[in-house]
Amino acid sequence: MMDMVAEHGLRYSIDKNSFINTMTYRENINILIKRLRRIQLVSLLLMLMGVVLTIVVWNVYESDQWYCKVIILIGVLGEFYCWVKVRQIKCPQCGKNLGYLLLDPSYSKTNGAILLPKELPPDRHCCAYCKASFDVEMDA
Repeated sequence: MMDMVAEHGLRYSIDKNSFINTMTYRENINILIKRLRRIQLVSLLLMLMGVVLTIVVWNVYESDQWYCKVIILIGVLGEFYCWVKVRQIKCPQCGKNLGYLLLDPSYSKTNGAILLPKELPPDRHCCAYCKASFDVEMDA
């Protein structure tokens, strides 16, 4: 029986053509990171659009419009949501916080701390605290 990996890391058997709900912890975290990164990009775009609208509305109409502030606030809340969700990433074995792997540029190998990395750093194979592997299959 040959196992294949479908989109989002779900494994299925060619013989039975049925899905087996097992993923590695790395695959599970990478799916979460992709979702959060999309939210983060939309939030950054909303904040940028809100700032541009504020400047345009202020110069053209010489008044402060409430909807510009709301757009910026929605963007800030989206960024805060992503930051909180990343801080909640825990090791499946010991429960220690692993958010530093994504938020700290020295661990995540990113240029800055504005955007999340695209995935869990590939050179990190285990938890720094309990040495549990990120590449072992876990129940979904």
